[in-house]
Amino acid sequence: MRGGYGSAQLIPLLDFEAIGRNPRAFIGMSDITALHTALGRFAGLVTFYGPSLTHFGSPSVPALTSERFLQVLSGQTTGTVPADTERLNLIGLVGGRASGRIVGGCLGDLQHTIGTPWEFQLDGAIFFFEDVGRAPIQLDRSLLHLEQIGKLDGVLGIVVGELAGCEWDEWTSAPHTKTLEEVLLGRLGHLGVPILYGLPLGHGSSIATLPLGVEATVDADAMTLTVNQPALEPGSVADLLP
Repeated sequence: MRGGYGSAQLIPLLDFEAIGRNPRAFIGMSDITALHTALGRFAGLVTFYGPSLTHFGSPSVPALTSERFLQVLSGQTTGTVPADTERLNLIGLVGGRASGRIVGGCLGDLQHTIGTPWEFQLDGAIFFFEDVGRAPIQLDRSLLHLEQIGKLDGVLGIVVGELAGCEWDEWTSAPHTKTLEEVLLGRLGHLGVPILYGLPLGHGSSIATLPLGVEATVDADAMTLTVNQPALEPGSVADLLP
């Protein structure tokens, strides 16, 4: 129903063969990243990084969140992922265009899959990540770890979602060194792949539901992320809903 803590404890208890035979639209974000990676690897499911049930517990759900959510579940899964131009600045940090399958989730939770059987794989992928409440130096450390273990070597493109609560003004006790953009460029810019930053994908007030495990194209010059491959089988949308 929400993010938080503990979803990885469920993974050894799941029957992935049964899940693969009876696919459902699995949607969630944050801590649920572990389930996204496991369902993709062991059940072969396309899953959706999007709002949790508790996002809809308020009458003031942003239109972008609800409209995108319903659009995707109605089967309209391809096309350009919408930006939130009223709230977020969309930046092409490194120019270029690349296509690959979308892999990712919450950065901190992705790190905790490393060394497990459901570890996320980035070779030939568009790497998507977001995070919340972590100072730039903490994000720097996470990205450095991925770099030093060779996790980023096969990445074709990068989409950085919203880094909510990660700006320096949210952190009065952490040393103010690199800005978020300096961290991203310093740790990722040398990869020579397109990097797009600022889509509403993450812990902010709006989130644009994103299919994971499908082919997509990131164009950092046009500042777009386009889903190329349908995430739901034609005619099966009703069957995929619980």
